[in-house]
Amino acid sequence: MGEGGKGADWVTMKIDPEIFEELGVRDPEETKREMAISKRVRQVRKELKTDPDNVDLQLELGRLFMDGGELDEAIKQLKQIISRDNQNGLAYKLLGTAYGMCNHEDESIRELSRASELLPEDLEVHFNLGGVFMLKDMFESATRCFRRVIEIDPMDRLGYANLAAAYDMEKKYDEEIQVLKKILMFSPEDLELRSALSTAYFNAENYDEALNHALCVVELDEKDPQAYCNLGSCYSAQNMIDEAVKAFQKASEIDPDYSLPHTNLGSLYATVGRLEKAIKEFKLATSMNKGDALGWLNLYNCYKEVGRMDDAQEAYKKYESLMHQESQAEEQSNIPGGVSASGQLASGGNLEKGDAGLEELNS
Repeated sequence: MGEGGKGADWVTMKIDPEIFEELGVRDPEETKREMAISKRVRQVRKELKTDPDNVDLQLELGRLFMDGGELDEAIKQLKQIISRDNQNGLAYKLLGTAYGMCNHEDESIRELSRASELLPEDLEVHFNLGGVFMLKDMFESATRCFRRVIEIDPMDRLGYANLAAAYDMEKKYDEEIQVLKKILMFSPEDLELRSALSTAYFNAENYDEALNHALCVVELDEKDPQAYCNLGSCYSAQNMIDEAVKAFQKASEIDPDYSLPHTNLGSLYATVGRLEKAIKEFKLATSMNKGDALGWLNLYNCYKEVGRMDDAQEAYKKYESLMHQESQAEEQSNIPGGVSASGQLASGGNLEKGDAGLEELNS
């Protein structure tokens, strides 16, 4: 006990919210938040009984419904406001956002477009509209919205990041590179953005810059297996075979349960004609990630190349089964080189076309 009978200082510990999910109980902080929302909803409704024409209270009620996940109630509330005042930009903004939150993209675009007319300087309107356009694969429209965001606020990092993502989806890699270079001026040690810049350079076939930035990511975080996978793919594109192998092996060393290094290493071995080694790596990759359709496809092609037709057919059945499912069990990230959605190899060749080279690879 300390002076005056007071107890000793206690160390306050906060439990990670994920632990509650593992235990099957609600996170007290989330419960507290929901209770606060419910309390405020009751208060606002009470105030509206005495002041039914108060638009600020009506809008707040719509926001509270959105915060509480009651999107149908939010939409109903906001539509009532607009029916009385079709010039209320904030109501259109909230309504469009609510529609977006419940996956009604067309309605969301309609309402947010109207909000952008009424609130042309509202950054959030353009940002949300750009996000919905991205969901609809309307990347040119999304690009226009995100450009407007950074016109309004030239320091908006999230606006730059989303603009870069939109350019990437349009395959406008030179524009993506310029945007990423600008945002990295604000956050030079942002690993995700630095990695994205490396990928953009890779896609633009500027392999020297891609490698430089991949090396930078590894220097900033030596424990990131994805960074080593990207580095290995950059080495592969430069025909630096030994360095690529070491990078992929390093990724596996950091995370032995990570399938992507084995997929990429399998691609690399196949590229240089070491098909048995490639088969070994693809088998490891598909055993770790049974939902890797491209891994099974590459395994099929390798088996076929070495004349193991029964094994090839079995691998192809796995691939075909996965392609008929709505979603794979585990989605792989597309990284520079390696096995991509196009079936391209780390060297730029194509496994299906028998482009595995004859270059020697050190064991």
